[in-house]
Amino acid sequence: MTDFTAIRNLFHITESCGFDVKELQPWISRNGSIPEVLKDYYLELGAHPQLNGSQDFLIKPKDFHQYENDDYLTFYLENQGACVWGIRREDVAVSNPPVYENYGREEWYQTSESLTEFLHAMAYFQAVISMEFSNEEYWQIDEQVVEGIKMMFSSKQADSGLYTGVQFYGQAGEVIVVMNNRDEYLLIFSAEDEQRFDALHATLLRLVDGRGRGESR
Repeated sequence: MTDFTAIRNLFHITESCGFDVKELQPWISRNGSIPEVLKDYYLELGAHPQLNGSQDFLIKPKDFHQYENDDYLTFYLENQGACVWGIRREDVAVSNPPVYENYGREEWYQTSESLTEFLHAMAYFQAVISMEFSNEEYWQIDEQVVEGIKMMFSSKQADSGLYTGVQFYGQAGEVIVVMNNRDEYLLIFSAEDEQRFDALHATLLRLVDGRGRGESR
């Protein structure tokens, strides 16, 4: 079985919150197989609402038919339908294959080296949206601020090509997200409790020093 301990700890999940294997069977039968990591995720964690629906959406088994694609096995959907993520049909028998992203065009491009990389990155992105205390807006920051964040905060070891590239930092109970944004970066952060958030906010505010904040989410 795939180890999802980091995701479980992030969302404080102690029991199984997945779909029944019977719900996946029609999908598996139509495709001949699905990657082991993806199957494990659906069975263990797939039905958790915050983990799989705070920002973007894990496609539910009952909706698989709406996203059928000849070349890709689509399993994740951006919240406004702007893009989808999937696995190449030729990789469905691979345990932990790369994940690809599509913005409604014919071209798909690789966004993660593996399913585990994608699922962990998406979990942290969902967490920064779902935690109770958040900065509630994107802060526009530059490379100098990003370097400061790297020096001051521990990496979550979950960086990914998700969207146009995303990095995750912070201690337990907090998430700092740095997203590529053309020639700049966007900063989002949140925490599970008010005291931790206030300390995080003050630290980041000093680091940013009033520059480039305020693009609303």
